[in-house]
Amino acid sequence: MAKDKSSGPAVRSVKVSKPTKTPSNKRKEGPSSAAPPAKRARDEKQIKDERGQKKLSTKDKRAVIREKKLLHKKNWNVIQDSVNLWEELRPKETPDAERKKLVSDILKKIKGKLLELSNHHTASRVIQFCVKYGGDKERRMVMDEVRANVVELSKSKYGHFLVRKLINTAKKDEVAGLVRLFRGQVAQLLRQPYGADVITDLYDVASSLDRNALCSEFYGKEFVLFDGLTGEAGRLYSLKQLMATAPPAKQRAIIQHMTKSLVPIMEKALLHPPIVHRLMKEYLECATGVTVEESVETLSQTGEAVLRMVHTHEGAAAACMVLAYGTPRDRKRVVRAMKGHVAAMARDEWGHIVLCMALACVDDTALTSKIILPELKELLPEGIHQATLVRVLQQLLSPNCRRHFPPAIFEVLHPQQRIVRGSSGKAVTDVNGEEDEEIDLRVGGKDANDGDDFFTKKGEKGQAKSKRASVKKVAVQVHHVPTDDGNCSGDEDAMKVDGLATERVLGASKKDARVRRKELLGAGPKSLSAKLTEVVSAEASTLLRSPHSCELVVEVARGGETGLLFELEPEGVLAVHAAIVRDVARSPEDIASVASTEEAELAGRGPSSEHEHVLVSYHSSRALRRLLLLAAEEHSPGAAASFASELWAKALKGHCEQWVNTHAEKVLAALLHCGVQPVVAAVKRELTPLVKQPLEEWAGRLLMHKGKDG
Repeated sequence: MAKDKSSGPAVRSVKVSKPTKTPSNKRKEGPSSAAPPAKRARDEKQIKDERGQKKLSTKDKRAVIREKKLLHKKNWNVIQDSVNLWEELRPKETPDAERKKLVSDILKKIKGKLLELSNHHTASRVIQFCVKYGGDKERRMVMDEVRANVVELSKSKYGHFLVRKLINTAKKDEVAGLVRLFRGQVAQLLRQPYGADVITDLYDVASSLDRNALCSEFYGKEFVLFDGLTGEAGRLYSLKQLMATAPPAKQRAIIQHMTKSLVPIMEKALLHPPIVHRLMKEYLECATGVTVEESVETLSQTGEAVLRMVHTHEGAAAACMVLAYGTPRDRKRVVRAMKGHVAAMARDEWGHIVLCMALACVDDTALTSKIILPELKELLPEGIHQATLVRVLQQLLSPNCRRHFPPAIFEVLHPQQRIVRGSSGKAVTDVNGEEDEEIDLRVGGKDANDGDDFFTKKGEKGQAKSKRASVKKVAVQVHHVPTDDGNCSGDEDAMKVDGLATERVLGASKKDARVRRKELLGAGPKSLSAKLTEVVSAEASTLLRSPHSCELVVEVARGGETGLLFELEPEGVLAVHAAIVRDVARSPEDIASVASTEEAELAGRGPSSEHEHVLVSYHSSRALRRLLLLAAEEHSPGAAASFASELWAKALKGHCEQWVNTHAEKVLAALLHCGVQPVVAAVKRELTPLVKQPLEEWAGRLLMHKGKDG
């Protein structure tokens, strides 16, 4: 029992010794002990506020913030005061007199600090408004303060906007002075994104002489430091003009200087300024084959940047040369970059030329069909009424036809052939030619790229001379290196002799042109040929009367060059024939009745050419005449011959009397020379009693200006 009594208190003592949760124990536990003091601090602050201590009002808080910003931010007070005045200046309802006063007040506040404020986001906008709405005195004041630092300001993220505003608001007689401020700095600014935008605006407002002076800085140091050796910078309208009179050594120096200036621009993909478009076109035209090859590779790697050039004449020419002189890999890069931009390019005045070049030279038709053709097919219903898209389609139906392309566009689509000598595609080996060889810029061809080797390093000259002697008298064996997809690689045009490259043509296509067109047009219900014939047959009546679309109907109806379209889609071409014949078979009375019923609907929209018969309409009658004459040029009876027979049998047979002595006579005369003997004989029998003079003489007079493909 005693043992049991002693055990009881022992148990109770254990219970008493158990630690209890007290604040003192909490402080010993570690990190969690920091919470209560913070809570007590907040409580004490709350107690102080409850005792009557005043809180800071919103106005006082703003004052405190203002004092802090005045201490840490330079010119903050001036900026705030200017912004307050700017808020009164911005509304359109502000009277002109009040605007002038506000502009004057703002410029007084920022006078002496304008250069610093121009680099500030908000202050720069305020100054731009002052330049825009101020008078000549205010603009002159701003210009005088930033004149000495205008080049540095052009590189600033926010300051370059002020320089652009000064350029765009300058008067015509002030532009020459602005051009002089940037003299010698054009190449440097074009390498920088903000500076490139400034030069773009300056180039847009400059005169022809000033533009020539800006471009001439890329031709040599004498144009950077001076106005050329003879002061001819403003009179140099192109690089070809300078190269034509320069000795060979000077030609090499010019190309070297241009390479040094343009390579950073190409690598940074700053290709949007129009001045760069002009320089790139001149450079690719006049540079040697090796430099062109390397430049094309650099440009193609920029991807979509090449497409920023296609909206100008010079830029489109440069982009076409990238495609023409590029390797298959270079061309694929450019074509991939066109994804999503095909519709815009097809509508553009110059951009559609780049599409024509891509369809004419890219051998990878699978990639072209995947990137370009789907967007073209979506654009067909409305695009066939636009001259630009019609030219793209004509490039597939009848390539290299001068009738369809104006001379300026035809020249861009056919750049001169460039031959590379002494390069394996990656480095110059100086296999052919001496360093002092002259670059022939007068004509293209084999000798157009002499002097490709003047970039050879000095240490390589001895090796190159020893190679030259061994290569000149060795038989040449050509090796084509295929790629994974079966096409040739980027160096497939090289002619290799014992591992050394001799000569090759830049960008020479390996695929036959007819095979390429056949693969692009395709066959089947989802092909471009099926979609094209479907749309043309539905719109044949309107297209025939269009000045630019009538030639498209002619090419579709004759089945394209060599009858390729007729071979791929015979039913579609025959449907176009049927649509044309139905339109020709309509009587003038039917057309007059349709015109009277639609007169109310057409009120206010002008007369419609559809209310004029297709045989007497100016464009349609000449299109039909050409289509019938093409039947005689076919080596075997094809689509045009089939059309001539159908037109005579279903539309004109027995109706010649009503069309004699009208504009339709040229169509009847073309039937006499269509080459389909049964039709010719039937037409002669019907026209002989209707025409008073000999038929050949009568038809010859009407076909005197029939026109031929160039």
